[in-house]
Amino acid sequence: MQWVYQPVEVQYPDGSWELGRISGWWTDEKGEVWCRLRTVPGGTPPRWQRYDPESVRLLPSAGI
Repeated sequence: MQWVYQPVEVQYPDGSWELGRISGWWTDEKGEVWCRLRTVPGGTPPRWQRYDPESVRLLPSAGI
């Protein structure tokens, strides 16, 4: 497991978007990538879920 601070945008099935953060990455024994995701502000608490690049878009965290 790797702890990180990665800003993201999360897209929901209804097409809406919400800002969030990934605070950890983990790869399981099958090679699937999981992320510890929470939405902000006051959104969902941190939870582990399979990383889906189509619904969780990584945002730049530095150097733009």
